[in-house]
Amino acid sequence: MGQVYLRKDSPFWWFWFRDAKGKRHCKSSKNEDKQVAVKLLAVVERKVRAEKESGLVSPSTGPITVRRYAERWLQERRARGVAAADGDASRLAHALPLIGDMALAEVRPRHILNVVRTLEAQKTEAGEKQFAPRTILHVYGALRVMFSDALTEELIAATPCVLKQRRGELPKKLDRDPTWRREAVFSREEVMLLVTDRRIPERHRVLYALENLGGMRVNEISPRKWRDYLSTLVPLGKLVIDTSYASKRKVLKAATKTGVVREMPVHPALASILADWHAEGWARQYGRQPGPEDFIVPSVDGGLLSSSSSYKRLQEDLAQLGLRRRRQHDARRTFISLAIGDGARKELLRWVTHGPEGDVVDAYTTPPWHVLCEQVSMLKFPVPEGVRPSGSAVAVTPLLRQEKHSMKPATSAVEAEGIEPSRRRRSAPLYRVGALGGRGAWARSSMRRCVAA
Repeated sequence: MGQVYLRKDSPFWWFWFRDAKGKRHCKSSKNEDKQVAVKLLAVVERKVRAEKESGLVSPSTGPITVRRYAERWLQERRARGVAAADGDASRLAHALPLIGDMALAEVRPRHILNVVRTLEAQKTEAGEKQFAPRTILHVYGALRVMFSDALTEELIAATPCVLKQRRGELPKKLDRDPTWRREAVFSREEVMLLVTDRRIPERHRVLYALENLGGMRVNEISPRKWRDYLSTLVPLGKLVIDTSYASKRKVLKAATKTGVVREMPVHPALASILADWHAEGWARQYGRQPGPEDFIVPSVDGGLLSSSSSYKRLQEDLAQLGLRRRRQHDARRTFISLAIGDGARKELLRWVTHGPEGDVVDAYTTPPWHVLCEQVSMLKFPVPEGVRPSGSAVAVTPLLRQEKHSMKPATSAVEAEGIEPSRRRRSAPLYRVGALGGRGAWARSSMRRCVAA
């Protein structure tokens, strides 16, 4: 316990306290009001208690540094399964050389501003800026979240991350090359090459089909097993996306990047490719028929596919086809762009590519399955020649998915939406899409026949 007191040589109230290592300190409140000194002492003592509870202070260590706190902060985020933990680590690596050795409680806004200015000034050997404005903003964002958590833990009195873009302290959110995003997409013809050209290994072609026709990230494709594919549903089959793979940490996460379980309608062309891959291609690659617990696209040794290795293979395959370099994430951009260009509605397509946005209306909204299937089917992409037609797709033991999700595989669109056929109105059309299906139009006749079957 500390105490406030007066000194003969000062008009201000003073207080003493013991730090986390037990050393006594005396400080002036710089105020003639005793209550101000009492409040300052309470703030300091709360900080000392927080430092003791953090476990970051011991008799052999000095004050908590930014680097030491950042290491524990990242470790805890990984333990909680925070998807951004790996990205935060790489972003903080740019800032720690500048402020890592400073005491956590001594970092001020001017130090954070110096980090931003230093990153802006760094250049490559070619004289170009080393960091794009968007990258610098990501570094600042990681620092802001970290210091906010330190404030919550009462290890600091105020966060130093108070920079404002309107004051010119932060750069505008721009790419190093503002034109590259317009070209970060595959054309329809390029997608056809990637999924059909036999110069590319068959395993790679299936992966590119899932990326470009399924709108899935590599770390979502990697843990997908055959039991996740419900090929018998109508009007389209379904891929259940409920896990993802953190390839840097080699950890299978029981959640996607956004934390949302998604149900992806399988495009007819993708269904044909998966049917042929399941019937013959998988066995050609791995020497046996796949089971429900096997990955749809495993690595060469049958394990989880790494995003880094698949990126290298993509660059090799693009060079083989004479195509320019692209990223894996550009395939997801391609699926969304082509589907919207062919008439799909962005707000509905989001449900299969990202999930709900998170507002209160989305929490009370569930688009019917046939409506989501219709949006995916709008993507004009022919069934590749020489692959098994979708009608002969091998059933993929849906019982295992049934056990996992307690869901009976539906055999019609009515059952897929939980509607009892006996309670349908026979005298009226079965489905009116309305706000979800596009300007009050009736669902397509083929889908109505599916429901009526």
